[in-house]
Amino acid sequence: MKNYRIQIKLFTGLLFLHAISASGQLTASGVQLWQKVKENSRDAAQCSDGNILNFHCGLPDNQLSDYIKHSRNKSHTLTVVYASKEDEVIWYNDGEKITLANNQFKKAYKDKNIELKKKPSFFSFASNADSKAAGSDSVNIRLANNNVYEMIFIPRKAKAMELNKIHSYLSIKYGISLEKGKYYASDGKVIWDPEMHKGYQFRVTGLGRDENNELYQKQSSNQEDSFLTIGLNDIKKINVENGSPIDNYNFVIWSDDNKAIYLKSEGNFDILERNWEINFIGNTIPRENYQVRIDKEKINPRALPVEYWMFVKKENGETLKITGKEENDYITFSKVEFMNAFDSGSNVYFTFGTSPLKNHRGKDDGIQPLAGVKASDNDFSSMINMINLYPNPVKKDQNFTLTFPSMEDLSVSVYDAGGRLIILDKVDRNARSYANHMASQGSYLIILTHNGKILKTFKLIVD
Repeated sequence: MKNYRIQIKLFTGLLFLHAISASGQLTASGVQLWQKVKENSRDAAQCSDGNILNFHCGLPDNQLSDYIKHSRNKSHTLTVVYASKEDEVIWYNDGEKITLANNQFKKAYKDKNIELKKKPSFFSFASNADSKAAGSDSVNIRLANNNVYEMIFIPRKAKAMELNKIHSYLSIKYGISLEKGKYYASDGKVIWDPEMHKGYQFRVTGLGRDENNELYQKQSSNQEDSFLTIGLNDIKKINVENGSPIDNYNFVIWSDDNKAIYLKSEGNFDILERNWEINFIGNTIPRENYQVRIDKEKINPRALPVEYWMFVKKENGETLKITGKEENDYITFSKVEFMNAFDSGSNVYFTFGTSPLKNHRGKDDGIQPLAGVKASDNDFSSMINMINLYPNPVKKDQNFTLTFPSMEDLSVSVYDAGGRLIILDKVDRNARSYANHMASQGSYLIILTHNGKILKTFKLIVD
């Protein structure tokens, strides 16, 4: 009977194994192989968009070892960071018939395989020595030659704390959250403890510097849900292009409450149900001048004409509203100040929202306020086509918005299903939108009139 023993615990995004020794400092822990793209190398500058994981480039095929040869009489630990949408083998051991793919861990002499989620992950495998096994006195571990971002091989069996430190480093660097457990720096101090952040334990992501692990992360996005990206001062194509300084053992960690990316009406704004908590760890970590970026399609899937907002909620009850700027597929919030010199505590909360676009009449916009509808038929038809209602249907207490060209003597009236007039509002001559919400479910008739004449009617459904 072979005594080749493997101890495995499965976490989201990683395979965690008990057992590794020493300090956890990769620069001084007896690592035999540590392969990754050096940030200042030509490979880092030339990698394609499809070969980037959390702003880090994958290893070129010609840089990754084809196989690792190791004495069967010695223990070893292998950690690999890997990302692929296809079913692919990460590594395999011919002698022991053990295979790690991005969708399963398989042992030939085990009845059941361990199924894995197919997403960016890091995997650690630790084994005992197997001196009594028949055959070759060495173990050959063959590695995949693509979609690998980092590989660490230690010629001994690792203790749990050392793996905790390595996994914390990889989690922050590649935006791959640990499902549970604390985050540790290489000196053994706790960076972030989920028990201290009840309700905000999801999609943990961070920035920071730990020189002993060569961690210098200045911008990051979670790989489970790339809705949100935060960078110190800026967000570049790859991490090394961001020149912002961070002192050693200083970190920023953010996480969310796992609520939906769904807008709910609150006064004049539609605000996401999901909230984030952000924490600042270290004496010199900046609290201001961050760039925050969100996915435009996710917050506004219908591409409606809206303004975008970031709401920063401090522990003293103050809420800051920051306007966003559309940039291709993203909404960007620049020079975000999470805390200032007068703020106490280390936790800040934030979320995002939208509001109806406040387009005031400009001298070059080609639309002038109208004292009466005296345009040609084509102009009138064009004007009518500019009158729109969105979203429809809406939820109870969710804002609907009526958009139109600016003109004088506009009114909005709303009737319920029984024909009763329940809202009658005059519209400012310079306004181009009107927003309101209904407190009860049902169908409503919305009418826009000009000088008492009906311009357009809509049937609004409130779920």
